[in-house]
Amino acid sequence: MNKITASLFFASVMFTSVTMANSLEKEAIVGSWQGNLVISADKSMEMIFHFSEITSGIKVTVDVPEQQQFGLEFNKATVTDGKISLAMDMANIKYSATFKGQEIIGTYSQGSFTAPLNLTPAKKLIARKKKTQEVMTDVPYSVEQVEFINTDGGHKLSGTLTYPAGPIKSVAILLSGSGPTTRDADVFGHKIFAVLADQLTRQNIAVLRYDDRGVGESTGDFSSATSEDFASDANAAYKFLAGNNKFSQSDIGFIGHSEGGLIGAIAGAVNQELDFFVSLAGPGTSGAQILIDQSFHIQQLSGMDKDKLAKDDKVQREIIGAIEQGISTDDLVALLLKHNVPVAQAKAQAQQMKTPWFEYFVKTTPQKYLSQLQMPVLALNGELDAQVLAKQNVTGIQKAVNSKNLTTKIYPGLNHLFQPAATGLPKEYSEIEITFSEQVSMDISKWIKSLS
Repeated sequence: MNKITASLFFASVMFTSVTMANSLEKEAIVGSWQGNLVISADKSMEMIFHFSEITSGIKVTVDVPEQQQFGLEFNKATVTDGKISLAMDMANIKYSATFKGQEIIGTYSQGSFTAPLNLTPAKKLIARKKKTQEVMTDVPYSVEQVEFINTDGGHKLSGTLTYPAGPIKSVAILLSGSGPTTRDADVFGHKIFAVLADQLTRQNIAVLRYDDRGVGESTGDFSSATSEDFASDANAAYKFLAGNNKFSQSDIGFIGHSEGGLIGAIAGAVNQELDFFVSLAGPGTSGAQILIDQSFHIQQLSGMDKDKLAKDDKVQREIIGAIEQGISTDDLVALLLKHNVPVAQAKAQAQQMKTPWFEYFVKTTPQKYLSQLQMPVLALNGELDAQVLAKQNVTGIQKAVNSKNLTTKIYPGLNHLFQPAATGLPKEYSEIEITFSEQVSMDISKWIKSLS
């Protein structure tokens, strides 16, 4: 889940670049360039840009080793007359620079944050290290690359289907959380969905995972989409599987993580043919309440002073409440300025909070959809989840879903990603070697199998 007061963060984004450059510039700039982005007086972050030549021009990706993010691709890249302009729209990142032979002089911005970022030819590259649970080779199941169309929007969704040998009794469709996400859910140095799909398929559960619309090999527009639009994509995935003879006798259901839990509930309320639904750290309270609780809890865990925490919480509630009431962008900027937010930052935050996705999420109450679910529901959370707090969200799901259809469990010592954690703070995600608890995936498999 996103956080209003979030610090610098790089989403896992992969797009097809649209680039132009003359041949001399392409030859000179192709390669890897590194620089340090100064975030504050005592904090800087190494970034490594990779320029590679493709048929249409130049493709540009960036690595952020400290955050275990590699190969993040700019969806817009132009190199013309010594001027470089890069944009990663889904993460609100821009980089404007001038190419001067052995140095690139530029400015980096993400939302309201702006800082100089100069690059020189990289002397040492840092490769992404595979985590322990990542799939190797010679897996004991079939792997198939698939495509299907969401006829509502006319866009193509591209994914990976894994399935065991023999009769297939159950198929799970993985639904990602907030932010543009690839089929592998490649974030914080982990390939969460690749690992989860492997674990489930080894337990004879077939799994479909796919790139979000407008991400990776999927087409469509991510930036204008809401949770309801993503639910439409989820049901397109269901329709694709239901129409496949291989799965004609199989139970088909959703496994949604974080916002994917809301997406699955919306899709399941519409699609009464769904056979099961698993909510992994999914919301049981309103989007507004989740953001308020998340902000308070993370800052409290981080050691914020009680008085400052109380003041910040009051401001957060006022701002979120205003968005719930439909405040205009100009009035939202004024409200942020009233709370001493700098002008540039206020304008950037207001734009972010007035996007279709953010407004929909804040105003949506999951119970509306959860109460309409007719299929068996399994709701799981980690006790140390700092983003979708376990107790209040599981309680919300219990109040909404028919108790005859519902099974819930909260796992001690696990965080939002279902990793064994010390505090549950997001900063731990990339430091933890385990990607996804095998106990949780085993419980999911057993529960799904018990339904057939």
